[in-house]
Amino acid sequence: MCRHLGYLGPARTLHSLVYDGEHSLETQAYAPRMTQGNLLNADGYGVGWYADDDRTGGAAVRFRRAQPLWTDASFREIAATVRTTCAVAAVRSATTGFPVDESGAQPFRAGNRLFSHNGVVHGYAEVEARLRELAGDVARVPDARAPLDSAPLFAIAARHWRDGAPLGAGLAATIAAVTALAPGRFNLLAADGAALAATTWGDSLFVREDADTIRVASEPLDDDPGWKRVPDRSLVTADRTSASASNPFKENHVDRFLTADDLAKSLRADVREGLTATPKTLPPKWFYDERGSELFEDITELDEYYPTRREREILTARAPDIAAATGARTLLELGAGSGEKTRLLLDALAGTLTTYVPVDVSGDFLEDAARGIAADHPRLTVRPVAADYEQHLHLLPSGDRTLVAFLGGTIGNMPPAARIGFLGGLRAALGDDGSILLGADLVKDPDRLVRAYDDAAGVTAEFNKNVLRVLNRELDADFDPSAFEHVAYWNPAEEWIEMRLRSRHDQDVRIGGLDLGVSFAAGEEMRTEISAKFRRERLESELGAAGLALAEFWTDPAGDFSLSLARPA
Repeated sequence: MCRHLGYLGPARTLHSLVYDGEHSLETQAYAPRMTQGNLLNADGYGVGWYADDDRTGGAAVRFRRAQPLWTDASFREIAATVRTTCAVAAVRSATTGFPVDESGAQPFRAGNRLFSHNGVVHGYAEVEARLRELAGDVARVPDARAPLDSAPLFAIAARHWRDGAPLGAGLAATIAAVTALAPGRFNLLAADGAALAATTWGDSLFVREDADTIRVASEPLDDDPGWKRVPDRSLVTADRTSASASNPFKENHVDRFLTADDLAKSLRADVREGLTATPKTLPPKWFYDERGSELFEDITELDEYYPTRREREILTARAPDIAAATGARTLLELGAGSGEKTRLLLDALAGTLTTYVPVDVSGDFLEDAARGIAADHPRLTVRPVAADYEQHLHLLPSGDRTLVAFLGGTIGNMPPAARIGFLGGLRAALGDDGSILLGADLVKDPDRLVRAYDDAAGVTAEFNKNVLRVLNRELDADFDPSAFEHVAYWNPAEEWIEMRLRSRHDQDVRIGGLDLGVSFAAGEEMRTEISAKFRRERLESELGAAGLALAEFWTDPAGDFSLSLARPA
């Protein structure tokens, strides 16, 4: 995670900058309040400052160590004797795989400029060469050769500064370069002795302006109300008179944890595993190409299919209660789609919400949807993320008072053990002040449930068979959809609906993209989806097993569907 701070103002001791305040940088090294998963920033620290001494020639002075800040009694003594008018200090939590030594302690230095990176470049190994290529010649910036992901970011910024870019513009250009290649958290901080610049991208930053002093910090250093939170994806620039924030970054930029190549690999793995198993299965996520998504939208309008309408009824009635109970600042929606139902939450949360993070597998679709939501909510930071939430849950951005919305009854598509594991992952990624809003269909008359998944018009049958068309197109398969019959079956033991495709006759299918042949016997069934139905007691039990407590449980007037609000136990 790391934490950092910058100072610009009258001369004061390094000791007062680093150690003063109830939530000082030293305290943030062992007890951060706005953690992104780790509890310690103990893998080194550094302080850089500008001395009022002609012998330095205007260059920054640094002190760095690979030990925890709170264990270094010698620096504590030295810091009380050194005064400065501008400084950058940082404590480090090393990303797994990177060494813990002094070369990784920040701030980095290039001439009279100091630089700190609070964050991580996801998938760094895949983009390191490209980032270092963008950095150019690093002979004049030795810190840029450090073996960690922050180093090439520093080198890119230093290159822009050498080319004449102002302090803040160099950071903005660095953000533009790295986010075009990889997702991650990119809170950058820089100083040149007369000015500060900082970016927010995926982590917290606060600014405090007093009469003659400007401070920026990952977290407030004390409880003074003068600390102001900087919106995500902002650039802060400050001189000795004032600080200002702007947004030079592309609006509704999609963080892509999932590429088309990732999806293709996942499809191949899922199909090979599922069609060589006994009985054969396919995951339901492969229904949703463009045609499948259109068919599902048609399904939601059918008389037989009630879940979408019932969930909307609950949201319409309870959105103000959800807002009052959570006071959410960040809304993270898993499987966001168009986000239409979520607009009810966005409107209700308008008084507290600062950030909306829609997550889905289609980056292009997300960008379009995010643009519409951002236009309707101009004060809201919209951060779309293309990801498989089951794979990338630990990487998704969050903040203080995060509300995770997982709507539509999608939790029912997972078997019990996977559900509990997934909910446990949500709990691990959620701060103690966060909450989860979970949509779940309820147990009811089996005949009615079957009709909801086997409508008279045959739309659900077409939706089910669409997965075969996806395999034909993407994997060069030769399925004949007409050779399979749609089946919806109520499994009373598991209390879930199973959607299956039943082979009408003996047949052999070739999947060219996998060099795989698959045989189906007449009457053989392949399961394509489960949709579990719940009772309150079951939901409460599974949430409890995942470390969550059921705080509120709402249903529509007919008792068909439910929304549960859960918090860390």
